[in-house]
Amino acid sequence: MAQTCGGSSLRSKLYVAALAALFVLVEAAPASAIPIFAQRYHLRCGQCHSVLPELNAFGNYFRSHGYRLPLPEHGTTVFAIRYQMEYDEHPAAGARQWQGGGIVLGSGNIGPITLFLHYNLGAAGGPSATYLLFAAGYDAHTQTLVRGGLFELPLAQSPGQRLDDLQQYGYYGAHVGLNNLPLSSPRWGIMAERTFGNFKVDATAVFGSYQGSAYGGKPIATGETTWLTQPELGLWLRQTLVQSQHAEADVGGTVLGGSLGILPTGRLPFADLYQRYGLLAHASYGDLDFQAEQWYGDDHDADGFLTNQHSSGGYARLKYYPIPHAYLGVRYDAYANPFINRDFVYYGAVQIAPFRVLMQEVQQPGQHPYLSGALTVAFPGPLKY
Repeated sequence: MAQTCGGSSLRSKLYVAALAALFVLVEAAPASAIPIFAQRYHLRCGQCHSVLPELNAFGNYFRSHGYRLPLPEHGTTVFAIRYQMEYDEHPAAGARQWQGGGIVLGSGNIGPITLFLHYNLGAAGGPSATYLLFAAGYDAHTQTLVRGGLFELPLAQSPGQRLDDLQQYGYYGAHVGLNNLPLSSPRWGIMAERTFGNFKVDATAVFGSYQGSAYGGKPIATGETTWLTQPELGLWLRQTLVQSQHAEADVGGTVLGGSLGILPTGRLPFADLYQRYGLLAHASYGDLDFQAEQWYGDDHDADGFLTNQHSSGGYARLKYYPIPHAYLGVRYDAYANPFINRDFVYYGAVQIAPFRVLMQEVQQPGQHPYLSGALTVAFPGPLKY
């Protein structure tokens, strides 16, 4: 045991030393532009990203305004490619310690409409597939954004695009009984977002879903077929309480629900009427950022035998930004579905554009911590003039 603890201590020291060295490097590294939007508006990558692909305040503003700015548009790439090579000390059964995956990001403007594509190139035995595909338009007069197509739910933490670590936020990916439609799955439908001063409202109407991962991955046979028998409707509220140059605080709440048709192999189909409720708290002060969410779920027929199953889960996350393009973070994540799962994630990342280096350690109760990391790079496709 002493030897194991000594090895863990040494590894932690090396982990911290490596991050410190990267912080020194990034201070001296130029932040060059990354397409597509940076080229279109002649911006630097640091204008929208804190640490690629995480968005800063301006990046979130740009996204919520339909990827449009009141600036001259210039020739840009037709698409950009983001590739990520990951290392996992304890890979899942059948997976390799080192595995890579890429995505193609595409965008173009047609009049007031912006088209957006996120296409995964496949990884770990998985097929290529369209992950996001939507059209967006923003009305400045009413401060309303509308998206239609295949989009992510407006969660506080993006499950597939703007990831700040490698460990999935637990309840986001939870399946309840035979209901395999998690919050992290993109939806086919319509989303409208409107801002009233410091109050923001999102409404979603969903008619179908995508089941897969942003970077691919070998499909897991579940022995069931699912579809929405009633549209999933959602309402997302967020109120900013404090907003200044050095501090921000906001709270939010979510309610959504629908009915999922489920056909297990060798059984008759049934419908699961489900609801999800979420609470959000977020605050930042100087270089510190805190965020917490709590979710509750009710499934009125989770298994086809009229079992009413409750679920819950959430996380608390604290991040420290020693410099604008690097962070250190710790997150506690737990969910019950109905069995309880918990973990602590200690992680850090630094951006040396167009690269991001991320390392993390995951600690689960009663188990040895394990290390993982990733190198992410973004680069352009052919130019359009």
